[in-house]
Parts: sequence; structure tokens; C-alpha cells
Amino acid sequence: MKTFLYILFVFGFSTFGLSQSLDSLLRLVVEHNPELKALHLEYEAQLTKVDQVSQLPNPQIGVGVPVLRPETRLGPQVVMVGASQMFPWFGTFDAKKDAVLAISKVKYEQITTTRLQLYTKVKVAYHQLVLTGQKSQIYDELIDRFESLHSVALSKVESGKTSTADALRIELRLEEIKQMKSQLEDERIEHSASISSLTNLPITAIISPIGEIEIPEIDTDPESYLAKVREGYPMFKALDHQIQASEARVAINNKVNAPTVGFGLDYALVNERTDMNPEFNGRDILVPKVMVKIPIYRKQYNAVNKMEALNQESIAYQKDNLGQIVLAQLTQFTTDYNRAKNDIEFYQAQITKINSIYEILLAEYGVNGKGFDELLKIENELLTYSISEQKAKMLMQIAKVNIDKYTDF
Repeated sequence: MKTFLYILFVFGFSTFGLSQSLDSLLRLVVEHNPELKALHLEYEAQLTKVDQVSQLPNPQIGVGVPVLRPETRLGPQVVMVGASQMFPWFGTFDAKKDAVLAISKVKYEQITTTRLQLYTKVKVAYHQLVLTGQKSQIYDELIDRFESLHSVALSKVESGKTSTADALRIELRLEEIKQMKSQLEDERIEHSASISSLTNLPITAIISPIGEIEIPEIDTDPESYLAKVREGYPMFKALDHQIQASEARVAINNKVNAPTVGFGLDYALVNERTDMNPEFNGRDILVPKVMVKIPIYRKQYNAVNKMEALNQESIAYQKDNLGQIVLAQLTQFTTDYNRAKNDIEFYQAQITKINSIYEILLAEYGVNGKGFDELLKIENELLTYSISEQKAKMLMQIAKVNIDKYTDF
């Protein structure tokens, strides 16, 4: 994948730089990420179900024309029309709306969870880009030091205090460092492509981060986060909404288990009799009626309530399990943070000592041309510790990013 991206950037498309702050990239995630847009549309589609469940059942209308006309005292019936409307038990619509809204809230929390996950990916790639820039600066500083050392070596060669081999070895090391610096472009391409895919920026954009790696401050007690996580982390809230939806389904089931009342009207068109003329001859028939649908067979209703009770118990266990998983994750992240923090203190102390040793060795080399191997060795150690320090800072940032995924809603 890395090779493909490099070929794509170098040979396939023209690239362009883009200086972006982290906050601006996170805004692009919200505005343009296709996964988030799809989830928003699913959420809006779910909300439309509120109107679908709040309507009465369709009325029933029937028209009949008897083939053999029934005769009444007032005349024969020629056309019969009937209409009826059933009404659910009081509160049924409200229960259905509650169920739909609870499921909608689950969808909304899925959006929030996905947004936090996308934020984490962008932040990690962004801090990796910052690390790439810091490594580039370290290489530049080391190149300057080696070029200065190369000048000293040449002067020692001219004075006959050292051999040309020292200058050549410095040139070899300079080429190695320049090669390592050039390889950073692959990292820039890779991390920029990750951010571009999440923010819907052009794939050829090279993101130029603003600022340097800073040491973040966090609360290193995992337990201190857990109460906040249980109260506000969207996955916990989604489980709470699932319980609410289950409770609403129980309420719907209880309403369905109540009698359903209906009202109707039957009308029959009656022709006048021709063989006699009784009082009210040909008067039509109008019959108002009331209907009650009584749920006698209750086994299915009891089964639904039992099923939802089991679902709620299952969700409660899911919440407990999620709490344990999140606590374990937070413990791991705080441990990573503390380990990186301790490493930074060690690296900084080593760098200070190495710089002092370097100044001493450089002065001795400038006087008598001795200690060249030690100078090269100490420069290599300085490079290792300097890059390790920046990596540790990035690991602290990533630890905070991962903690924010659970605590920064």
C-alpha cells in the first residue's frame, strides 16, 4: 500500500501542500466524511417512522348489491353500504412513538461513536505527521553538526594531524542521514493519505501540520474516568436507549393486549313497495354500531413481555462488560502515557550528557585530531535519543487521544 501511494503521488498525480490545524481537519470530518453522512441519513430516515406509527388504521368501507333482494316490510333492499373505524387502546400511539424515538437515539449515539473513532484516526495520523516534521528537523541539525565536523576534519588533514579517511567517513555518514531524511517523504505521503481519506480531501493533498509535539497533561487514574464514561460515553448511552426501546415495546404489547374499540355505520337503500303503501314506505335502513376486539388468546403477549425482560437483562450485562473493557483500555492508555513520560525524562538527561561529551570530544579532536571514532559514536547516540524523545512525546499524545475517545464527547 505504501509503495502504491508513493507511485500514485510521484507518477500519477500532481501533489499540493495544505497547511491545516488539527481543529480544522476535525471540522472537515464532521462536514465531509461519507461514513458520517450515511449514518446521519439513516438517523433521519428512522425519525420519519414517528409519523408512520402515529396514524389510525385505515377505515373499512364495503358496498354490497344483493343478487336476491331481501324484502322488508317497507320494501326491498337494493344497495348496502358499511363503514367502520377501529381505535387502539389509549396511549398506544405514545408508546409506539417512544419506541421509535428510543431507537432513533441509538442511531444518534452510533453517529457520535463513529465521529469519536474518526477523530481518533485523524489525530493519530496528524501527530505522526508532526513527528515526521520533528525527525526532519533533527536530521537537519545533525547534518549541520556533521558538516561542521567535516570542516574540522579537513583542517586536520591539511595540518597532517589526521588522515583523509576521517573526512570520507563523515561524508558517508552525511549521505546516510540525507537518505534517511528523504525517506520521510514516504511517511508524509502515507499519513497525509490517511487524513485525506477521512476528511474527503483530494488524495494528492500533502498535509502540513501546524505546531510541534507538546507534552500533554492527563489524569493518570483510570478509575477517575469511569464515572464520566458510564454517564456520557455514547456506547453506554446507546445501551440505555436500547433498554428504553425495550420498555416501550413492553408498553406497546400491553396496549395491544387491551381491547380495541371500533365504530361503524351500515346503510341500506330500500325501494318503495308497489303492492301496498305502509307507513314509512321505502324508508332506508341506518344502523350505527360499536365493535370491540377482545384479545382472548394471551400466550403470545406473555411471550413478548418475557422476551423483552430477557433482552433488558442481557443489555445490563453488556453495560457491565463494556465498563470492564473501557476500564482495561483506559488503564492501558494511562500506562502508555506514564511509560512514555518516564522515557522522555531519561532521553532528555541522556541528550544533555551527550551534548557535553560531544563538546569535549570535539575540542580534543580539534587540538590533536584524536577521538574521531568516539565523535561518530556519540553523534549516532544523539540521533537515536533525539528521535526516541520525539517518538515518546508522540506516544504521550496518542495515549491522550485514545483516552479522549472515551471521555471527550
